[in-house]
Amino acid sequence: MSDSDFINPVQHNQDEVLFDSGGTCDCYRLVKDNRVYCVKRPKKDMRSSEVYMSLFRKEFELGIELEHPNIVRYFAYDEDENGPYIRMDYIDGDSLEAFVAQHPDYFKEKGHRKQFCDELFSALSYLHDKKMLHLDLKPSNILITNKGHHVKLIDLGFGWSESYLHDVGFTREYCAPEQQFAKTESFGPATDIYALGKILQRFGLAKNSITQCCLKEDPRARYQSVDALRKAMQRSETIRISSRVGLGLVAAMLIGAVVWLVGFREKPLPPRPPAPEGAINGLFTINEAGDQVYFSKGNLQYKPSINTWRFAENQFDYIGGDNANHGSAEKCVNWLDLFAWGASGRDHGAICYQPWCSRNVYEDEAWQYSAYGVDTLNLFDGDGQADWGYNAISNGGNEENVWRTLTIEEWDYILEKRTTATGIRFAKAAVDGVWGLLLLPDDWDSTYCSLRKYNDDDVDYTPNNLTEPFWTKKAEAQGAVFLPAAGIRDFGYVGLVGKYGLYWSSSCLDPKEALGIYFSNSFFYHSITTDKCSGRSVRLVRDKE
Repeated sequence: MSDSDFINPVQHNQDEVLFDSGGTCDCYRLVKDNRVYCVKRPKKDMRSSEVYMSLFRKEFELGIELEHPNIVRYFAYDEDENGPYIRMDYIDGDSLEAFVAQHPDYFKEKGHRKQFCDELFSALSYLHDKKMLHLDLKPSNILITNKGHHVKLIDLGFGWSESYLHDVGFTREYCAPEQQFAKTESFGPATDIYALGKILQRFGLAKNSITQCCLKEDPRARYQSVDALRKAMQRSETIRISSRVGLGLVAAMLIGAVVWLVGFREKPLPPRPPAPEGAINGLFTINEAGDQVYFSKGNLQYKPSINTWRFAENQFDYIGGDNANHGSAEKCVNWLDLFAWGASGRDHGAICYQPWCSRNVYEDEAWQYSAYGVDTLNLFDGDGQADWGYNAISNGGNEENVWRTLTIEEWDYILEKRTTATGIRFAKAAVDGVWGLLLLPDDWDSTYCSLRKYNDDDVDYTPNNLTEPFWTKKAEAQGAVFLPAAGIRDFGYVGLVGKYGLYWSSSCLDPKEALGIYFSNSFFYHSITTDKCSGRSVRLVRDKE
């Protein structure tokens, strides 16, 4: 739609133009019943365009449904001798771009950055919760009020809702790739998050690693919700503050003469209760009720030639290099640990069984999943649950229904909300030269293993280098879990084995999309949507009895 802006209120007649956008609309100041409004009216040459006028009407119909303090309010759509117009709130302020030009140092203060981001995120999250997309987020569509410097989001002309799904428009500088190429099937909250990342980047409101995640070409690789983006920024700020506060503590610890190259105090580990067969002996709380799970001792693997499932022999083991020709079953001669989402039904009648490369993933029958061979428990829709634990594990008890896959809510609790003895939930790490994600159990004692850059999604793998002897005798023995960056294998990501890690959850969204966690050398986030037929890793858990 337009780039219309508003200026400070002065005495104007109703018909005097406040601001000429030079584009599609004029905005007027209107005093009615002792209240000031803004009247937005299409320019004369735009009134003959059916396409534009449908967008103009749509803006009102979307806006009238909204009531949020950081979104401009819409009151009426009407028509007079000068054509149709929209009556809405008058905003006493300027566009974001104009505001920053007048106050160049404004965002240098943390409190100002926080207020702006909190209010903009709240507005956008509200839209998404209402099943709407803005699709034209840019500085000229974000107003800052003169009083209080509050955010007001405007211009819903290109917006989408369940009632409007066919109009495609954008501002090239801020639009996501899927908008430029009209890939409407890929539109979602991540499309708005791309534009939001551009704004955060332009005005220096977030760390580069966070904005780069917003700006991933593949929408599935971006933050999948405004809330996920907000949490990433909060973690980033918490780590920054903790690092400053912790300098004195670090100095005190160094007095103990424990240097990083050793990384461990030479004292015996306390005794731990035995873990079930095939499990690591650390316990992880998965919900507010306090339920706990054990992790399997390695990634789930399968060998087609002998029809056998197992856990990897070491936590840092992963297979993926020998099935590079993933379209050919003959190449899958070794153990596999990159699976499609429907692999749980291999021995129980599922139509589509796919440890990677067992069939062409784009054949029609590839979508005909069924859970455990029962047609009514299908994996085709959003109610499906993938659970690889339905298969017997050769070195993990050889029992069915003992192991299962974490839900995305359980992943979220382990990584974001869980309380541990030392406050450490996870860290990037390299174990025996293998990159991955290190998960620490609830009772983790940091005196046995010093860690750098923990609970930080932006850090790379290298700060925490653990040799195999240290890992086995200390960290793993104390219950640590290591998720190797086993790889991502589909037609777009061949060759990323060992650099990126993506692990399935049991949750899915729709017929073709499931959820998982995703990490690399520069980011980590969860609740990512991904193609069900793509090869991803699986790590199983066992509930504490």
